[in-house]
Amino acid sequence: MAIHARKLELQPNGIFESKIKCITNDEKAIAAGFDPIEEGALEKTRRTRASLREGPMPKTVWKNFAKFCDQFNFKKTPWYAPIPAGFNISSFDMTIVQRLCEEHGPTSDKTGEQTVFHPIFKMDLMQHIYCWFENYSDVNKFNMDYLRDFFGMPNENAHDALQDVKDTANILIRFLKFQRSIIDNNKVQFKNAFANGNYYV
Repeated sequence: MAIHARKLELQPNGIFESKIKCITNDEKAIAAGFDPIEEGALEKTRRTRASLREGPMPKTVWKNFAKFCDQFNFKKTPWYAPIPAGFNISSFDMTIVQRLCEEHGPTSDKTGEQTVFHPIFKMDLMQHIYCWFENYSDVNKFNMDYLRDFFGMPNENAHDALQDVKDTANILIRFLKFQRSIIDNNKVQFKNAFANGNYYV
């Protein structure tokens, strides 16, 4: 899902969704370096092993996804590539992105790093929420199932990939709009905040 960085709205043609062929035999999955499919996950998503065997090969899906992302890289350089955003992407999704780029491209000729997304910046909603709520006693957990309830979001389609992306985007946009309102309305002064010599440590 591609969100306009300034308007914080869904970009035209900004949704990518695809099935992908999965290794549904647990022994083969482990041998290939993947975790086996959890029965609990199948139950939550109301999918079967047979349905997961349908769909294009990972290479095809990844090539299509990279092309989808590239349409939002307006200057076609790594520094204007989309900034990745998601829930726990720092320790999970971006590792997968790097692996798939190494297998199927694109990567930097100099560093071998992925070039689908911006090379430095990313927005990890889990980390973002922790920064806001680390001292807020009303929040007891930092997983999406808990946060959906906390924010008053429905959870009927939780763990559906597209629904998870939409929920993550809505929460992140809510925080970004709030943060921008603080800056735009000069509710907090950051410039020269330490000019008077008052430091915390």
